[in-house]
Amino acid sequence: MSKSTCTVTINGKKIKANVGDTLIDAGLGGRLVLPHDCCSGQCETCRVRVLSGQVDDLGTREKNSVLGCLAVLEGDAEISYDPVPIVKTVKGTVESIRKIKEDYLEVRVRTARRVTWLPGQYLRATFAGYPARDYSPTTPLNLDAELDVIVFHIKVYPNSIVSSKLGNQIDKGHSVKLRGPFGNGFLRRQPEPIVLTSTGTGFAPIWSIAVAASMGQPNRDIRMIVGSRTRDGLYMRDAIRWLKNRGISVTLTASDGDNETVLTARPYELLGELSEDHIVYSAGAPSHVDATRDVARQAGATFYADPFFVAEESKGLLTLANSLLRKAKTPFASAAAS
Repeated sequence: MSKSTCTVTINGKKIKANVGDTLIDAGLGGRLVLPHDCCSGQCETCRVRVLSGQVDDLGTREKNSVLGCLAVLEGDAEISYDPVPIVKTVKGTVESIRKIKEDYLEVRVRTARRVTWLPGQYLRATFAGYPARDYSPTTPLNLDAELDVIVFHIKVYPNSIVSSKLGNQIDKGHSVKLRGPFGNGFLRRQPEPIVLTSTGTGFAPIWSIAVAASMGQPNRDIRMIVGSRTRDGLYMRDAIRWLKNRGISVTLTASDGDNETVLTARPYELLGELSEDHIVYSAGAPSHVDATRDVARQAGATFYADPFFVAEESKGLLTLANSLLRKAKTPFASAAAS
């Protein structure tokens, strides 16, 4: 008769569980909440390391890590995860909306109390009267950060449900509810060289990681590749200058680049030689993240992702259907929306 129960050790705590339990369910059974969000394999928030034992990764393995919402216990096992801030809901109001380039906005939200997040994580923002959207908080482009102000970079899509309303129906003083933080693509304090890649407003989490790594680990080797469909989408030129002045290698690329100051190659084609010692962070369009993930995997590098799904190109059932189709094509990508 096969064994029906087992012991799973999570961050040193032993928990009795059932064979066949997902790692998240096993933790909850022992009153230990693993970080999670979507519970469908989309967001990467629940990625944990398998230290030993019998775990069926169900196709989610990357090096020694699996997704806790899908991977199941086949017997005794030991897993671990990085401590992250507790998920909370905080109220706030829009403090300012500023155009930083055509179709790109900086939105600042002043919160009732401080929101703790790690560079690279995302928050679920609900502007009163509108559906929730996932955005990555970031460091202000001019570095004038305030503890009780959350900064987002948001791309405006014409006729969209939320972003097209920013600056008109949604303006200064509008109520906002923030929930989080979520996500696995956050900066860890590690000595290995890091490569940061982004497209579009995926620059927001990557910029926050670059600033934190540069200021907190000034001797760490950091390379950055920033992409956009066209040069008009490179809204972060001042931030790039700041990074370069701190000795960080930054490469810009866009389809209409001049191959001098702005290249034309796709970001993943500019990763260069990677090794098992490299740590790669990627944020932006799912196609960009998937391509970067493939290159990192082939090199054996550690990979963290924060891709963006556009959730507001149209309304109603068509929006839902398109969203589900996109997710089905990229089954292990994050659900953060631009």
